[in-house]
Amino acid sequence: MKLPKLITTTKEGRRIYPIKLVVNNRQLDQLIIDPHYEEKHLYMSDEKIYEMVQVLNNRKFIPQDRKGS
Repeated sequence: MKLPKLITTTKEGRRIYPIKLVVNNRQLDQLIIDPHYEEKHLYMSDEKIYEMVQVLNNRKFIPQDRKGS
């Protein structure tokens, strides 16, 4: 999958891409990627994050309780 054209970059350096996803019956139209991963996770890229997010499309996820909360 090809990463779509960047919409903008925020003053904090977050990159915003257009996306069409439905997760838990919610439509999402933007993918916001924070650049913090670039410091310690050199194997990661915006392209890989985009591909991983695509897997969530048309899926439903049930929140799980955290132990000790």
